[in-house]
Amino acid sequence: MRKIILIFLIFFSCSENKPDNLMSEKQMVEFLFDINIINSSRAYRNNSDLNYYNIKDTFLYRIHDIDSMQFVKSNDYYSKNPKQYLKIYNELQKKLIKIRDSIDLDLQNHTKKIKDSLMISVN
Repeated sequence: MRKIILIFLIFFSCSENKPDNLMSEKQMVEFLFDINIINSSRAYRNNSDLNYYNIKDTFLYRIHDIDSMQFVKSNDYYSKNPKQYLKIYNELQKKLIKIRDSIDLDLQNHTKKIKDSLMISVN
């Protein structure tokens, strides 16, 4: 009987408790998507403009109606639950690929229009 109680206690002490204000998987996908977009834009900004980055981060938390601690706790929780975390990142990847494909299509259409206009002006 002691062994059963001990196993029971060990099992439940190892389970990760959800934080009170856990972000949903969908919220995590949306937030991580915006982080990726902002971080991509940072490559084109002057690295010394730290105030710009702080404003962007603050704005990001505000539009998602969360605070940094809520994100940290949610991210920590999901990272300890690999199946859920993988699901979040798979959804994020799908969303990023969809945006990339849309941009590629727009670029192809724009390039085609430029080529067509050059052909007209040459003739």
